[in-house]
Order: sequence, then C-alpha cells, then structure tokens
Amino acid sequence: MTSYETIYNRALSKLEDYDLAQLPEEDLERMLNGWMMSAIAKFRKCQSDLKQRDEENKTFLVDLLDEEVEILALLTATEWLESQINSITLTKQFFGGKEEKWFSQSQHLSTLMALRDSNRLEARKLMRDFTYSHNSYLID
Repeated sequence: MTSYETIYNRALSKLEDYDLAQLPEEDLERMLNGWMMSAIAKFRKCQSDLKQRDEENKTFLVDLLDEEVEILALLTATEWLESQINSITLTKQFFGGKEEKWFSQSQHLSTLMALRDSNRLEARKLMRDFTYSHNSYLID
C-alpha cells in the first residue's frame, strides 16, 4: 500500500512555497489532497487502479510503482501551479506610491504559465514512457 503522504512529500519536494510551510498541518493536507485528486483524474493510463483507496487511512490499496508516484507528484505540483496562476493577486491590479516597488504581474504570470506548461509536458512524457514500458504488446 502506498500512503498519500508519499505522494504529498514527493510533490512538495518539487515546490518552493514558503507559505505552504506556514500553514496548519490539517489545511496543508486538505489542499494537497485536493491537488492530488485532480492529478489522479488526469493520470488516465495508470497501471495501478487509483480508485482503490482508503480515504480514512489516506492510502492507496495498491503498491504504486516509483514511476506512478513520480507522475502523480508531478501532476499534483502542476495543480498547485494552476492554483497560483488563478490567484486573485495576479489578476488584480495594484496601485501604490512611488516608495513601493511592484514587479510586473504579467511577467510573473507568464513565467508561472510557462512553468505549468513545462510540468504538464514532462508529466505527459512520463506517462507516455510509462505506458510503453508496461505494455505487454511492445515488450520483447
């Protein structure tokens, strides 16, 4: 059995968000769970049945392969990026005095979107390679 915490820890290792570290444990786990559930929905060709879960004990009822854990973690991190992109602070215009220094919101948003797209592409490549490497028709 693979615990949700395994996925959460791998996803968090891909993120550098100090605000997440300051969240109460329950809030962080709830957010990670939401991102992971979205990631599960996007991992269509998984060899393991990701529907076999024990929500009470927060575990998958199957042993996930390392590749499956990596793909889920990458997709979970991508869901975090999606939440950052859709954040109100990036879409709301800020006004301040000449003492305040503001960085370009559009540049920051573009960078986040490029990172998200890069993560999505990497996840797709991992899923493709995983599918080919575990397809009995293609294996010698």
